Amino acid sequence: MTKIAIRIVAIGMLHSFLYGYLVPFVIYPQFGQCGITFAVIVAILISIGIMATLKLGKNKKKNKGE
Repeated sequence: MTKIAIRIVAIGMLHSFLYGYLVPFVIYPQFGQCGITFAVIVAILISIGIMATLKLGKNKKKNKGE
């Protein structure tokens, strides 16, 4: 359960940093709307990747138990 909590907190921290600092102060002034769209897509893909590792970890534990 602690690994899940750590990953969920990591996703929250990533999104807080991204939308609180990186997008408004770094990406938007330099790249405009296209940069924001790209940043959102990358953040979603990273979140999906982190959540997918949770799913893979559960599958490995099930296979070891059999």
